[in-house]
Amino acid sequence: MAASIPKDLGRMYLVLGSQEISLSDYTREANERWLRVTPQDTWSSTLSRVRIARQEALERTLEIIRSSGFPDRGSAFAKLLDACGIEKKADVVLAAIQYMRSVEKESVTPPRELKRLIEETRKWPRGRVGKWNISLYISRMLEGSSPKRHSTPFLEHPRRRPRKNGYVVLTDAGRDHLDHLSLNR
Repeated sequence: MAASIPKDLGRMYLVLGSQEISLSDYTREANERWLRVTPQDTWSSTLSRVRIARQEALERTLEIIRSSGFPDRGSAFAKLLDACGIEKKADVVLAAIQYMRSVEKESVTPPRELKRLIEETRKWPRGRVGKWNISLYISRMLEGSSPKRHSTPFLEHPRRRPRKNGYVVLTDAGRDHLDHLSLNR
């Protein structure tokens, strides 16, 4: 009994900024491996074969990304910080939230992920960033005691979301603050 495979199974696209990379060559290889399944194969062996084909396709995709000249997220964020003159810890945390929400389209930005992004810039030693209390910076920016003691909060919790630090978004004042930093460098 031959398995019928939908044409779109395994079709993948990678969107990097405004550029879309078709991964059809690699997914076609995964589909060909899938098609080599014989009636004698067990569920476990078939699953293993599909898992290996998928992993190989993903590894080839990563090779494409590395060789395409696209900067990794850490160096891209570091260049953005440098270009805009953002250096203070609280400003870097604010910028990291905006970067992850705007560029990476993340809907949740927990402090540990913000810390990972900041570490990936390699602008500060990993051990030093590890000591940053990102939650404290977020709390202060939620209260309005953000950098330079502004009374307007730079962050807020969106409606209908848990009141946790991973869900914060920039207010207009937070975006204006980052714009102000970049204009006054």
